[in-house]
Amino acid sequence: MTTPPVTRSTAWTAALSASHANATPGVVGNPGPGSPNLLLYTLFGAAPVTVFFDNFETNLGWTTNPTGTDTATTGQWQRGDPQQTSSGGTVYQLGTTVSGINDLVTGAAAGSGVSAFDIDGGLTSIRSPAIALPTGTLTLSFSWYLAHRTNASSADFLRVKVVGSTTSTMFQQLGAATNRGGVWRTASVNVSGFGGQTVRLLIEAADAGGASLVEAAVDDVKITKT
Repeated sequence: MTTPPVTRSTAWTAALSASHANATPGVVGNPGPGSPNLLLYTLFGAAPVTVFFDNFETNLGWTTNPTGTDTATTGQWQRGDPQQTSSGGTVYQLGTTVSGINDLVTGAAAGSGVSAFDIDGGLTSIRSPAIALPTGTLTLSFSWYLAHRTNASSADFLRVKVVGSTTSTMFQQLGAATNRGGVWRTASVNVSGFGGQTVRLLIEAADAGGASLVEAAVDDVKITKT
């Protein structure tokens, strides 16, 4: 009986080469003749597992003003298709999202002027549905912007909190007395301390330092495990 030849695919060869490249040499004290004497790692380069993702194209159950204590009179958080607002060449509310059509935005409409539907009167908040987190290395990432005019101050803010057995502010961006246009940026924070818990994300924004033009948005919220 003839044994068929062993064939090695390109993927198999690449995986073997990668295993050798990531191995630790010289670990075995007496490896014997012909041994590569390598300690292999089988989990290197493992792809992150998505635990939660929302690009706000569908309604996953976010709740506005979840504690009933919000004070903002306009510019409350909503999931929607944002309309661009601008003044003097500066765009404050972006009319484009990171992906898809919708994002979380503080008043999606443009209205009759740049300040028609920005945040006024204080705090607006929105809370995610419950998210069951596994244990392990967990990363929360999202896209965001906070835009304001020179009449803003450090009392104005965008915050992202994780609410579980404790509540922690994982991200904060404060306002300042400068002209700041809306530009999408990304944030990534370690939330492994909440592993094994069922949590909710709480996103807050505020025009809290007196009447000023403040706009905020969040998109592509993701939690991954590696």
